[in-house]
Amino acid sequence: MCNHDHHEPTEIVDKETREILNRRKMIQALAAGGTVAVAGGLSGCATNPDTGASQLLLIGEGQLSQMAAQSWAQAKSKQKLTTDPRYLGRIKNIGGRIAKGARRDKQAWDYAVFDSDQKNAFVLPGNRVGFYKGMMDFADNDDQIAAIMGHEVGHVAGRHAAERVSTNMAGQMAVMGGTILAGSQMQKNCKKAQTRQEQSICYRKANRQTQLLNQALGVGFMVGIALPFSRKHESQSDLLGARYMQRSGYNPYQAVKLWEKMAEENPRRQPEFLSTHPNPSRRARDLHNYIKCQERAGSQGWGDETLKAALNACKA
Repeated sequence: MCNHDHHEPTEIVDKETREILNRRKMIQALAAGGTVAVAGGLSGCATNPDTGASQLLLIGEGQLSQMAAQSWAQAKSKQKLTTDPRYLGRIKNIGGRIAKGARRDKQAWDYAVFDSDQKNAFVLPGNRVGFYKGMMDFADNDDQIAAIMGHEVGHVAGRHAAERVSTNMAGQMAVMGGTILAGSQMQKNCKKAQTRQEQSICYRKANRQTQLLNQALGVGFMVGIALPFSRKHESQSDLLGARYMQRSGYNPYQAVKLWEKMAEENPRRQPEFLSTHPNPSRRARDLHNYIKCQERAGSQGWGDETLKAALNACKA
C-alpha cells in the first residue's frame, strides 16, 4: 500500500434511495466487482497532480465510470427530477464555471437536480453530479452552491472514488489473509489433541476465534484506515473547492459561512473518529485558515501548485 499524507444529508431518506446513493455501499460494491480487473496496466502507486498526495490505484477511472453508470441511472429513475430552470439552469451555470476553474471544462459533465428536501449533493465517477433542491434552498446564495459544487469537483480531481475502491480492495485482502493465516495456525494446533473429542472441541473453538478475529480486523480497518481516509478526502475536496471558487469569481469565504451554518443545523454529531466526514465546525475552520493563507501569500497565493505544496507553504 502507498504511503499517504494524511455533507452529510441532514434528513433520513427511504431505504431504497440510501442503497442507491450511499457512497460507502457503492464503493464496497464496486470493490467487490473490480477485483478481477486489478491487473489492468495500473502501476498501483501514483502521485495525484492536483493534491500532490501519493495514491494507491488498482482500478481505472474508465472502469469506475462504467460501473457507476448504473447507479446514476437508478438514482434518476427512482427519484423525481426537477426541470425547473431556477434549479437545473442554475446548477448547470455554476457547474460550468467551477469546471472551468478546475481546468476541467473540456470534459463532459452531467448534472441532475432531485426534487427532494434533502440537504445533500453527490458526485459519481464519470463527472455525474447530483444536487437536491433542499441543498440548494439551504444555501444563501450562488457562492455557497459553488462551494458545494467545488467540493464535488474536488472529489473528481482527487480521484477519490478510485482510491477508496483500491483501499477497500487492499483492506479486504489484508483482513482475509490475516484471518486465514491465524485460523490455519489455530487449527494446526488442534491436531496435537490426544483424543478425537478434544480435537473436535478444539476445532469448534478455533472456528469461533477465527470469526471473532475476522470481525476485529474488519472493525480495525474501518476505524483505523477507512474512516480517517474518507475524512482526508472530504478535507482535500473542501480546499480544492475553495481554490476552484476563487478561480471562477466566487467568494471562497462563503464556503466557510456554509459550513458554519451546517454546524448550527447539526449540533449533535457522533464522534468524528466514527464518521466518514469531518465535523462541520472543523471544516469551516480549516477552510478559513486555508483562504487566509492564500491571501497572505499575495501574488503567490491561489497558484497552480499542488494542494500539498500549498499547505506546506502555509506551515512554513
